Amino acid sequence: MTLAATPDRSLPRPLQREAWWLSAAAAPARPAAEPEAGADAAPPAQGSGGAVHGPPDERFRWPPKAHLAALLACVVAANLLLYHRWPGLAFAPFALAVFLATVATLPGRRIPRGPALLLAASQLPLIEHQQLLAVAFAVSGLAASLVWARAAARPDAAEVALKAAQLLLSSVKQPFRAIRFASLAVQAGGRGEDTGTMALKAASRLAFPLLGATALLVLLAVANPVIESWIDQLFTLDIHFAALLWRVVFLSIVASFVWPFLAWPGGVLPQMPALDAGAPAGRWLGLNAGSVTLALVLFNAMLLVQVGTDVRYLLAGGELPEGLTYSAYARRGAFALMATAVLAGGFAVLARPYLGARPGLRGLMYLWLAQNLALTGAAGYRLWMYVEAYGLTTLRIHAAIWTVLVGLGLVLIAWQIRRERSTGWLLRRVAALALATLYLCSFVNFSHIVASHNIARLKGPGEPVCETGYPVAPSHAPSDAWCKIVRPRIDSWRDWDFRTWRTIGYLEAEKVRRRMNENPGRR
Repeated sequence: MTLAATPDRSLPRPLQREAWWLSAAAAPARPAAEPEAGADAAPPAQGSGGAVHGPPDERFRWPPKAHLAALLACVVAANLLLYHRWPGLAFAPFALAVFLATVATLPGRRIPRGPALLLAASQLPLIEHQQLLAVAFAVSGLAASLVWARAAARPDAAEVALKAAQLLLSSVKQPFRAIRFASLAVQAGGRGEDTGTMALKAASRLAFPLLGATALLVLLAVANPVIESWIDQLFTLDIHFAALLWRVVFLSIVASFVWPFLAWPGGVLPQMPALDAGAPAGRWLGLNAGSVTLALVLFNAMLLVQVGTDVRYLLAGGELPEGLTYSAYARRGAFALMATAVLAGGFAVLARPYLGARPGLRGLMYLWLAQNLALTGAAGYRLWMYVEAYGLTTLRIHAAIWTVLVGLGLVLIAWQIRRERSTGWLLRRVAALALATLYLCSFVNFSHIVASHNIARLKGPGEPVCETGYPVAPSHAPSDAWCKIVRPRIDSWRDWDFRTWRTIGYLEAEKVRRRMNENPGRR
């Protein structure tokens, strides 16, 4: 009986790399060839009936031609759509090109409906308005749709997000893997393996020196204008050498981003760890049934004092101490109370495993969550008072949204305790709530809300808006703030988004209306 000549590919990768001795034991002993100087020990070429000596993963293999063709198509699309431009509307057709190129490498070559819908939904915020949040949704949605399309089985949303994040982080390692790939090609050519034509072997040997020299030359040309002028004089064509090199660097970055999604083998998603398995996380903070009981008693007593003062001064109209205004009282308390509510939610999650140890602990926890919910409501009321006193800003709108999210999070924690759900159940719903809120906020014109609210607040009876001196946002102003408007522009289709296009049309209509009011005889 002989051992198998090929290791089992279902084994983990470390075992595959160390299992080459199985095939070596089945083959007759031969004198080991001396490795090439400066190269790692690698397996010799297979003869007729011979066995492979050495780790099988160290042998040189070209990537599949379909994957290389898809990568080339993505790089060409990036060169035509994204180079030297802000990733605005042009990112949407680029994402579509990457998605179709990835689907073309799949066995069935059919466009999966779910990933396609996810990709379309992730590009909508970028079509609505070009901003950083929209770009983040476009990139993350593209990564998640590619993982979903290549997944072997129906995936869980958390598993798709985790794998997409892993592949995005792995794009940083791609330049180093390309260097390793070139090194393996050189070693394979030295061993006489079939790696292609002689020109391809020569190119593999020159890849690293030429790439290193090119990178060094770019840095020297940027640092020294004299060297840059020398380089420009070497070319008779009207080509800016430094710009050409920067284009190569940009396209290399795009290839590093795309390649992990094309080369991801197997389509197996990582299993999410069970967060409630093992010892409770609060154990490392000294939590137990006794400490949780004492903490809940103390915390509830302290919050009762805080809630009582808020009821007295905010609702009952009690007079504040001398020198303290209601606006200052609201400003000092709003953000601190929201931070307190967030910490309270974390404590409730950590203390949940100990609630069944003693009678009455659940009641104390419900009281704790109810008081923090009241605290969150008081923070929202303080914020509203501060807006009434000093006006609305974008930051204050964000604070109001955060207050609502904190309150909903506390309600979810109470429901989790009531229904005895796991920590993973809670984290999934909190993450989904936050993600849905950010997605909806990407379609809201907060600058218009701020300008409209503050202009309506500053404008008195018959008072022109121009005399108030309020700085209206350039592209998001209401009609009666015409004198402060700076007209937005759309120079090309890449700069187009629905919000700016709608604003330009609105301003044109307002311009016509004002002219007709100034010349009523021309109606």
